[in-house]
Amino acid sequence: MPTTPKLPQPSPAADASMADSLYASFSPMGNTQAFNYTHHPAISLPCGMMLIGRHFQESEIYRAASAFEKATDWQAL
Repeated sequence: MPTTPKLPQPSPAADASMADSLYASFSPMGNTQAFNYTHHPAISLPCGMMLIGRHFQESEIYRAASAFEKATDWQAL
C-alpha cells in the first residue's frame, strides 16, 4: 500500500455524483501520481516512508528499504 497524504475517508454513497466518486477514488493518490506518470519505481514502508528510485533500478530501492528496516525500530515510528 502506498503512503497517502490523508487519513482514510468513507466510501461515497451509492447515489453520489460521478465527480464525488472520482474525487474519493483519486484524492488519496497525491503521493504516488507523479511517479505513476514518470514510471519511476517506488516502494513504501509501513511507517509511512516512500522511497523513489531511478528508472529500471528497482533493486536499489529494495536494498534501501531492507537496510532501513534492519537499521531502525520502524514499528515504533
